Amino acid sequence: MESKKATSVLSEIMQKLSSIGKPEEVVEEVVELSEEVTEEEVVSEEVVEASSEEESKEETMLAEEDQQEEVVEEIIEEDLEGDKYVSREEFENAIAEIKSMFTQATEAYEQEKVEMSAQIEDLSKSPASEPLSHSPEAELSNEKKVLFSQKRGGSTMDRVLSKMRNK
Repeated sequence: MESKKATSVLSEIMQKLSSIGKPEEVVEEVVELSEEVTEEEVVSEEVVEASSEEESKEETMLAEEDQQEEVVEEIIEEDLEGDKYVSREEFENAIAEIKSMFTQATEAYEQEKVEMSAQIEDLSKSPASEPLSHSPEAELSNEKKVLFSQKRGGSTMDRVLSKMRNK
C-alpha cells in the first residue's frame, strides 16, 4: 500500500517538474451563482481554495528543492573532475611573481633610504636655530601664591613649613 502511494507521489512530482519550464495555461471558469447561496457555502469554498493553494505551494517548494539538489550535485561532480592540485609551472610562476614584487619593494625602500640620508645631510649643514645664551640679569617671574583660609590660625605644621620655605 505504501509503495503504491510513494510511486504515485513520485510520478506527480515528476509531472510537475516537467511542467515547470512550460508556461501555465490560465483557464477562467465562469460560474453562475444563484441567489440562494448562503454564507456557509462561500466560506467552505474559500477554505477548499486556500487548502488547494497551500498544497500547490508545498509541491512547488519540493520541486524547487529537488532542482537545487541536482544543481549542487552537478557542481560537486564538476569540481571532482577538475584538477585537484596546482601544476608545477603555475607554482613556479607564482613564486617568480612574488620574488619580483619583493625585489621591487626592497629597491624602493633603498631608494627612499638614500633620499632621506641626503635630506639629513642638507639639514645638518645649516644650524637649526640661533644658539641660546644665558643672561643672569633676567628677572624671574614671581610665582603666584595660592592663599587658602587666610583667617585661620596657624598650626605648628604651618609655622615649620613657612620657616622652611623662607630660608
